[in-house]
Amino acid sequence: MELDNLTEFEQRAIDAVINLSDGHPRQTLTNTQASVIDRLPQLFKEAADTSLADLESACKRSFFDAIHQHSAPWSEGRVFSVYSSSVATVAVGFALAESNETVALLHPTFDNIHDLLARLVDIIELTDPVDPASAVSDAVGRGATAIFLTTPNNPTGHYIDEPGLRQIVNDCAKENVTLCLDTSFRGFDTRTQFDHYAILESTGIKYIVIEDTGKLWPVSEMKLGFVVVSSHWRRRVEHALSDILLSVSPLVLALVRDLAADATEGGFDVMRQLIDGNRTALLDCVRKLPGVRVLNADARVSVARIRFPDSRAAMHVLEALRTRGVHLLPCGQFHWNAQHEGASTLRVALSRDHSMIKHACDQLTEVWRDYLQGQR
Repeated sequence: MELDNLTEFEQRAIDAVINLSDGHPRQTLTNTQASVIDRLPQLFKEAADTSLADLESACKRSFFDAIHQHSAPWSEGRVFSVYSSSVATVAVGFALAESNETVALLHPTFDNIHDLLARLVDIIELTDPVDPASAVSDAVGRGATAIFLTTPNNPTGHYIDEPGLRQIVNDCAKENVTLCLDTSFRGFDTRTQFDHYAILESTGIKYIVIEDTGKLWPVSEMKLGFVVVSSHWRRRVEHALSDILLSVSPLVLALVRDLAADATEGGFDVMRQLIDGNRTALLDCVRKLPGVRVLNADARVSVARIRFPDSRAAMHVLEALRTRGVHLLPCGQFHWNAQHEGASTLRVALSRDHSMIKHACDQLTEVWRDYLQGQR
């Protein structure tokens, strides 16, 4: 059965024995994370007894400090809490549509970003990785009034470094272009944790940033997204959000606050060690498979891509693994403007226990061996 979008593939794999399809974290809790979950009854009572404003303030301070975004304007009322990054994207799309923007969007990137925005605004392709020296002028030359970048990007892991962001921000200021950033995978890559908001706020450009906690902690989808905006976008985004939600869960605010505090105290280091170890195991496995390679092997996000000789081989592996209870994700739909570009590539989620990655690697080795034998 051919499914239309990546989330449908991920939904099919939710209850799989080995689900390496979606990028949501599904590894075992660390001891300190488990201690936070053990306090859920206490957090529930605290959430009931504390004002929402106080909980939001404490949560935002804890989360933005954990990812070193100390200049985020949460104390100025320009950081809005939402259920998830997808909800944030919908609200941003509403606001951009109300302003009649034309958006240059990164390609490839997760298809629901494109699908949600394309229902609301005109989209122009912006090739990943972007060249900071020319990205804005190229986009403006093709009619863009806003640029939407995912940094670090899913699935490539490409990111905008500090000099690159300064270049893009300065060019956006010159061209009066809105800069939109989705930084949902920022927690995995310390190279992206320089203070973006210090740069954004110092220039006075029009900006919108989507932050997310949903990729970071394996807590049964209890998560938050945040939309951070410049003064220019505050009213439009706030109004767009009012069409979608009243408020987020006070319990989740308290939970994210404490998980972010744990992350600051070493939890993020443990998470990155797990991801690095799983990526190394995958690299070691794929090096032994003739004709197969891992793309962007130096990426630090919680996913990796495996490139096969052609689309036929990739689809064979995808289906053969599925029959063995191992689910990966096809990459065609990430390339929302040219699906053939990703047709020979599969994505592997790495936020899993190491034993699960090892089992998947063993199965991949057997499937590829059988495939090659069948080609002789």
